[in-house]
Amino acid sequence: MKKTIILISVFLIIQAIEIAQLDKDEVDVTKLNALFGTNYQGKIYSGYLSAKDDGKVQFHYLFYPSIDSAIEKPLILWLLGGPGCSSMIAAFTESGPFTFIEESIEFEENPHTWTTFANMLYIESPISVGYSYGPDGTQSDESTAEYNLNALIDFFVKFPNFKNQKFYIGGESYAGIYVPTLIQEIINYNEQPINPEVLRINIQGMIIGNGCTDPSECTQLGYLFPRHRLDFYGRHGFISEETYKKIIDNTEKCSFSDKQECQALAYEALVQIAGPKYDFLINQYNVYGKCITNTSEGSKRMQSPLRVSDEERNDSDVPPCVDVKGLYHWFQMKEVRELLNIRDESPKWVACSLNFKNYQINPNGSLYIYPTILKNNIRVLILSGDVDGVVPIAGTLYWIDKLQQQLQLNTIKKWRPWYIPGIVTRQVDKDQNAGNVFDIEGLTFVSFRNAGHEVPAEKRMESKIVLEKFLRQEYL
Repeated sequence: MKKTIILISVFLIIQAIEIAQLDKDEVDVTKLNALFGTNYQGKIYSGYLSAKDDGKVQFHYLFYPSIDSAIEKPLILWLLGGPGCSSMIAAFTESGPFTFIEESIEFEENPHTWTTFANMLYIESPISVGYSYGPDGTQSDESTAEYNLNALIDFFVKFPNFKNQKFYIGGESYAGIYVPTLIQEIINYNEQPINPEVLRINIQGMIIGNGCTDPSECTQLGYLFPRHRLDFYGRHGFISEETYKKIIDNTEKCSFSDKQECQALAYEALVQIAGPKYDFLINQYNVYGKCITNTSEGSKRMQSPLRVSDEERNDSDVPPCVDVKGLYHWFQMKEVRELLNIRDESPKWVACSLNFKNYQINPNGSLYIYPTILKNNIRVLILSGDVDGVVPIAGTLYWIDKLQQQLQLNTIKKWRPWYIPGIVTRQVDKDQNAGNVFDIEGLTFVSFRNAGHEVPAEKRMESKIVLEKFLRQEYL
């Protein structure tokens, strides 16, 4: 009897500690609404997750439980790329319940927020990204995956009501590496869980938007002769027919090559795209979009639309031509740091961390993980904005075809258009073409017409339609 009383007491103490931790992380929505000029009625949690056993690595998280029936809806973790860019960008410009009005510091309600159909979790990783912090030192794709797994386990310990929910991981750009590597860690963890409070992570699927995947895309060797970017710019008429023909004729020979003739050809194309001094303000993230440079920090990072080598990188923490005015205004503010429970140890918030001189990029990309992912019946959704010049649709279609041939995956539904249904603002021809889609075993590809690198920011209604159908396992 005494043992039973002791066990009950210990359980109640642990439960009280967990409740206290959640209370500490809960954001005062009344204060938030007053500061941001919003009218949000749900709960928001912001705090830290331990990404290493010794507690020295702390990742900042932001969590929006769905306002209605949260416990009945899936959980989506969303990561941003870079490597080194903050997922707060996604939370406040893409899928969150309120987002910035373009080129302003003012918020507006997001009628297409994903929080209507899912619980949204955003984690800033790896070390030094956003408000996350830890010891200086070398980081890698592998260490980031381990950190993210530890942080995720800590999240489920903090929020045990969600640990059995259907779970999806998504992200954009370099998250094409982060997401598959984390899923690989989860698969391994589920075979041999080490935390008694989280015996299994209920991973169901992954969502990648314009994501680095093949070794020919976002690796150091791939940048030597960025074949897919060159192909994309050639197809879109940014380089001359003469130069484009030379690129086509030399692609196989020049891929992964630092030969002088290959580098000369790449730079020949670069000058035509961006000018001899990179003086053409081309938005490589949406080649038909405007170039926004209205932040005091500037927009010079990765100036070259081809990133032929590292010599075009400089010390700006703002991606080129990207609208981050609102983010910089608010998230460097003392009042916002206090509101979001940000610790003193956390760095000054910037869009993309500059502390990545020692980041080790795996030269194999992440495509090699896909056979394991598909074998474990984890569904894959690939989104591609068709005017993105950074991780262009040409490369995505290239590696999907390669994967399908390698694994002999059957085509379930062939390439076809998909439509935005019934736009109320149009009196006639309401159903408008939104892109193209095809389905192979375990994987769905969806393109978004006239969308750039960040599909959920530029095509909010369309991305919501696609995500909801994916979660319901329905075809477009």
